[in-house]
Amino acid sequence: MILLLGMSFEVHASTSSTVSDTLPSRLLFYFENNSSLLLRDYYTNQDNLNKLDVMLADADFVSGVDSIVISGGASLSGSFQVNSRLSSERAVALRTDIRWKHPGVYNNRISILPAVFDWNILIDLIENDPLVPNRDEVLSILNSSAGDQMKVTLIKQLGGGSTDTYLNKNYAKYMRTATSVFFAHTEKPVEIQEPEIVVVQPEPVPAVVEEIVAAPEEVIAAPEKLPETTPVTLSPLPKTSRPLFALKTNLLFDVASALNLEVEVPIGQRWSVAAEWIFPWWLYEKKQYALEILNGNIEGRYWWGERSRRDQLTGWFTGVYAGGGYYDVEWKTKGYQGEFFSAGITGGFAHKIGRNLRMEYSLGIGYLTNKYREYTPQQCGVDGEWHLIKQGNGTSNWIGPTRAKVSLVWMINSGNNKK
Repeated sequence: MILLLGMSFEVHASTSSTVSDTLPSRLLFYFENNSSLLLRDYYTNQDNLNKLDVMLADADFVSGVDSIVISGGASLSGSFQVNSRLSSERAVALRTDIRWKHPGVYNNRISILPAVFDWNILIDLIENDPLVPNRDEVLSILNSSAGDQMKVTLIKQLGGGSTDTYLNKNYAKYMRTATSVFFAHTEKPVEIQEPEIVVVQPEPVPAVVEEIVAAPEEVIAAPEKLPETTPVTLSPLPKTSRPLFALKTNLLFDVASALNLEVEVPIGQRWSVAAEWIFPWWLYEKKQYALEILNGNIEGRYWWGERSRRDQLTGWFTGVYAGGGYYDVEWKTKGYQGEFFSAGITGGFAHKIGRNLRMEYSLGIGYLTNKYREYTPQQCGVDGEWHLIKQGNGTSNWIGPTRAKVSLVWMINSGNNKK
């Protein structure tokens, strides 16, 4: 008889007293969001891995285990296909760790259970939370025989999405943490002792009497007591960070001494809004050289690709921008003043270079109109001061590349990860 015991793992086979006295009722292995990397120093993973090593190093325990089944877990958020792959990758990560540290113990007897969600965790949480919208309906769905994907679809339809929103906000983090280890034990059959039959020799009597021996009563073994189950106890998860906005500076402008600053605010997983301000205001050598620019732009962006496995504000994007400003540029004997306006589309790519740092590359193409005034500086008049002598004016228009950026990005988050 084969028994699958435990949520993460529960041991009810006979083991040595040294190990069995210290075994926890279950172990949970934690993973970061959208990650299948088994981090030893993440939350309680190191302690639980140490406990698992003690069990698998005990010869008495190993002799009572027939096989190991590992089941990964994922949260409700994101697509079903991504969660299915992610839960499998988490289970494989734990199996690899066991095989690497305990070669030859189980060899090919460690298998992966094809599961995406650990519904038992979610059921326990909902049963203890009276604030869950449509609580009875969602419990009925979870306890039904429907498949994982059908359960997710039905839950998303409850209450116009209010139930799904509540569960993702409060409980999705618990579902992604639990990667479960099941130990299959071969149950030892209960030995039933045959009753001993005692034949009592009768004393001799004068008359011949037929000997009657009563049949022994049948011995019925007492039923085996079922193992007690331990309720699921969930520890608080580490606090996760959420990006509030990003601060940027265009390094190409910075090299040209054109100070600039941009703020980008994410809106959900796919949209963001950015506002940029360029403000160099330099005068050199008694005003013979000038670089004075005031320019503001606003841009809306759409981020492409699968977002559930990406950090916000990373990957490929396209956008629409518009802006304008004023400038005064002078190079000793000639200068230009004017106002300009531009609008167009942008495209680019951003990637991480650190925990809160990104690099972003983008190019804009659109329309630029410029109303300018040409002048020459001259030292004249009674006061001998420099004056700007207007030489002409005009308007120019341009269709083509209008902006280029290589930006350093600093993410400002709502909180930091705590272990």
